[in-house]
Amino acid sequence: MRIAQLSTPHLPTPPVGYGASELIASLITEELVRRGHEVTLFAHHASVTSARFFHFPEVEEVQRFDYRELAHVSRSLTLSDEFDVIHNHCLFAGPAMAALRRTPCLSTLHYTHPVLACFPEHPYVAVSYAQKAVSSPLNVVGVVHNAIDLRLYHPSSVKKDYLLFLGRFHPNKGADLAIQVADRLGARLLVAAPPPHPDQQAYFDEEVEPFLGHSIEYLGEVTGEQKSSLLAEARCVLMPDRWEEPFGLVALEAAASGTPVVATRKGALQELIVHGETGFLVDSVEEMVGATRQVDSLSPGRCREHASTNFGVSRMVDGYLELYEQAIRGDLERMRPATQPARR
Repeated sequence: MRIAQLSTPHLPTPPVGYGASELIASLITEELVRRGHEVTLFAHHASVTSARFFHFPEVEEVQRFDYRELAHVSRSLTLSDEFDVIHNHCLFAGPAMAALRRTPCLSTLHYTHPVLACFPEHPYVAVSYAQKAVSSPLNVVGVVHNAIDLRLYHPSSVKKDYLLFLGRFHPNKGADLAIQVADRLGARLLVAAPPPHPDQQAYFDEEVEPFLGHSIEYLGEVTGEQKSSLLAEARCVLMPDRWEEPFGLVALEAAASGTPVVATRKGALQELIVHGETGFLVDSVEEMVGATRQVDSLSPGRCREHASTNFGVSRMVDGYLELYEQAIRGDLERMRPATQPARR
């Protein structure tokens, strides 16, 4: 099968640090190549891949995020007739430009954007059943859970005496709530996150930074072996989300490391965590405090088994290959747009 993977021009595929869509695009690309498919990756110039690779240097010089993605997708799709199917990971411009091409195309819902409502008939793939439930009226043709490269995570049955928050300084991620939990427990908390973006700075300045120090330690962004070790040695990972999380890769990374997760009962986290076995799902800070006291009773081996059985790369790619075949047969497109154009 000749497959185009259309990743973003904003970060390398795979990313060095944070970058969920670029990570998933890379995992899919490399597994498809390993299985013998003819794969072409369109991505940022610093990407690393075993597939045929295209990037557009002039596109990456465009400063505005939306213009840069539009130019990248447009340039990539000029080669669309070479492929049997296009898998798009660029949601802002992908569905719009794909509507002008004949090659079958589907898009993974890594995030949402208002422009998608203009192209509801395009085939979208949700990354969780929770996401699919709130994606109407989009044509969601399937659910394929994200995956992780299990080889990068090494579970440990020997835990150190700290809790871990791994994420971003967005109010929805709840770093301030993790601090509250640690404070009530008198526990050490390690906070691993990239520096706050400008739109997150006020939240960081008011709700996080004043509480750093002593038992609350800010590590900055962590990657590679440092990240792997932190996950494996933590007593648990706290995910006190305030929003309906469409996925939550950190929950998989923790499980693969043999570390339970204590998370709010939000969105896809209910699909990723087995309550009472690989972590706990809670509804308040008070419940999170109580659940965190119980994490030592959970088995690191069970956490790793859950990740290996349900969230390996091979299983994810099996799901996408089934959808690629349906797309090539023409089974995924809606025959008519949701609304008809207005007449004058």
